[in-house]
Amino acid sequence: MARVAPFLFPRATLDFVGRSDFVVSPHLPGDLRREQAGFDVRGFVHIQAGWHVRDPLQLDGETSWLESLCGPDLLAIVGAADLAHPRLAELLERHRAASPRFVGVRDMLAFHSGKGVMSWCSSATRSEDPAWRRGFALLGEDDLSFDAWCYAEQLPQLSRLLEAHPGTRVVLDHLGTPVAAGGPFGGLGQGAVDRERILADWRAQIRDLARHPQLSVKISGLLMPVLGFALHTRAGAAGKAASPAVGVNEIVVRLRPFVEHALETFGVDRCIFASNFPMDKVSLDWATLFGAYAELTASYSADERRRLFHDNAARFYRIDGPHALTGARC
Repeated sequence: MARVAPFLFPRATLDFVGRSDFVVSPHLPGDLRREQAGFDVRGFVHIQAGWHVRDPLQLDGETSWLESLCGPDLLAIVGAADLAHPRLAELLERHRAASPRFVGVRDMLAFHSGKGVMSWCSSATRSEDPAWRRGFALLGEDDLSFDAWCYAEQLPQLSRLLEAHPGTRVVLDHLGTPVAAGGPFGGLGQGAVDRERILADWRAQIRDLARHPQLSVKISGLLMPVLGFALHTRAGAAGKAASPAVGVNEIVVRLRPFVEHALETFGVDRCIFASNFPMDKVSLDWATLFGAYAELTASYSADERRRLFHDNAARFYRIDGPHALTGARC
């Protein structure tokens, strides 16, 4: 697949994923369980993962497929929907009919002005479209949550959205993905001064977002190639459980500025630790990632860590019962 990928995908797409292997290959519940061996994980939340259909009203197909594929380990489903679609209410009902575990929607907002950075929607101002905002408000009316994924340069738009529609519960995926904060990517972050500016802007934007009480943040996806750490370029780094190329200590150092700022600004009750697998497999294995999370929260009490790794996600996604969970494809 690596040989033909340059002919199938745009350059920005290949740069974003780092390697095509983990995007085009299946990543099923059994794979996830094997990656989590040795950890007390009893379930997962599935977040919308690029289900392609010609008719947007058939996006519930992903929810139906998950119900047919996954057993009790699947605790909740965040499905796909075009929030601007005039028949959005019908699609939400189809999702509900497909699974009682359907709890929310992710409609991609990630759009970047840099030509070397992959955009995941057609417009930088998608969240400002009146039709889209009506759909966003409908989620709150239906007691459904919204997973927001956008780039750091779009966080002011997210703040305006939350200001205008406080009735919809939102979680920010991947802490807003500050492109090139960790190293050069897509022509950005070419020097230390530029990267310091990117990080400082991101810090200020995250601090502003914390004033919206309906918003939580997901500590996830920070090792995607788009942040610029370039872990995917190192021999043995790509998802091998016994890989010596990337260790817990290094990940702790790289993630600490982001994790500490999120916890300081949002507090323990509004932060959720999650994975972004299989997207992150190009950079490291699951055990190394969660080993780093454990180290980064070692100074917190057992109760606080339970909230960060379990209770907050269970509350946000309306999961009943004493389940332990983590995010797959979050």
